[in-house]
Amino acid sequence: MFTAYDKAAAGAIGTAVTSILAALTALDPEVIGAIGTLLTAGLIWLVPNRSPV
Repeated sequence: MFTAYDKAAAGAIGTAVTSILAALTALDPEVIGAIGTLLTAGLIWLVPNRSPV
């Protein structure tokens, strides 16, 4: 994944997973929001920054 948009893709994946989780479960919206925030932030944190060329 060595492009300039890796962190954006990680954020999009986190948001998509959160949306699917909200659609398939009966959890409270506050819980879904907390899970989504933690998941998206964790994915963005895990994806490395693109090193300067």
